Amino acid sequence: MWKWVLVNFLVWTSLATSCMSQQKHQNFTEAGINTNGNIYVSSDSGQPINMTTARHCIEAIFAADRQTVGCSVARGTTPEESMQSIRLELYFRNGKLQVIETETPMDWHVWKGGRQVSVHSRSADGKDRYALYDAATTRLIQELPAPSDKTLLPEWAKNRTQLEDESVPEGEQYLQDRTQWIGKVLHQITEIQPGMKRQDLLKVFTTEGGLSTRYQRTYVYSGCPYIKVDVRFKIAPKGDNGVEEEQDDTIESISQPYLAYSVMD
Repeated sequence: MWKWVLVNFLVWTSLATSCMSQQKHQNFTEAGINTNGNIYVSSDSGQPINMTTARHCIEAIFAADRQTVGCSVARGTTPEESMQSIRLELYFRNGKLQVIETETPMDWHVWKGGRQVSVHSRSADGKDRYALYDAATTRLIQELPAPSDKTLLPEWAKNRTQLEDESVPEGEQYLQDRTQWIGKVLHQITEIQPGMKRQDLLKVFTTEGGLSTRYQRTYVYSGCPYIKVDVRFKIAPKGDNGVEEEQDDTIESISQPYLAYSVMD
């Protein structure tokens, strides 16, 4: 018995040493998040340099260069403050740190592949301020107030939502196509009726995050995650533990379709 214990111990010791050796000699060339939840950047020698924990950030964005990381820090501990930031920390190769601060909560995004940072903040009197910074030095490159029409903002000042909205094609033909598509969607949804099975529902819908039980869940249309329905079920007789969803669960009721943003767990 002791012989086998010794053999197993030597095998595991050899494997652990090998893994540690591989990790030690691994060449880190990009920023990332390790298994302990630490945000790190790489050094010139290929070693990771821990900058902070992911929990320190409301939002962490890795720039396209995979070397620059932006981390917005909560302004306080109250529920409202925990989702607002007046401090943006920027992490760079070799452990360099730069900080951009505002007097009021900011919205921000990286620009030019991480070489620049765009910051939008709003003063106490409701005036918007857009500022573009050089990421490496936090030098202010450009600053401007909000125009009367936000579509007139320069590209760097527009957030992702604005850019996505403006990328949607317009025109009479597009309007007709979208109207026809919505009609098709409504027809598919109205075919799902109480008395049908969960498996029938899943031919048109899929699940999303958020609170749910086997008895009730919100589903999203498979072709667009913003189109949703709320569904209640009667539990199938077999395997009734009230937890595991079954394909034979019966639809008890289904709401009218509605629009809402996606929910993530």
